[in-house]
Amino acid sequence: MSCSGSTCSVTLGGAGARAHVLASTIAFGAITDGRATLRVGGRDVTLARGDEVTTDSLRLVCTDVTRDTVALTVERR
Repeated sequence: MSCSGSTCSVTLGGAGARAHVLASTIAFGAITDGRATLRVGGRDVTLARGDEVTTDSLRLVCTDVTRDTVALTVERR
């Protein structure tokens, strides 16, 4: 994970992987058919490359999904 100001780049993969990002926890769930399932602050989200989702405090953009990892850009809203 690397951060600059209120934006972070995060890569997650593997059972139990999680990152504490901008005062929130992002947990890796699984990857199925090119889509990654994550748990963000108590909410399940599913993202493919290029997808974007917002939560109460974060904006997540999926920059890559491989067979076993997901890369994200995370920004504070």
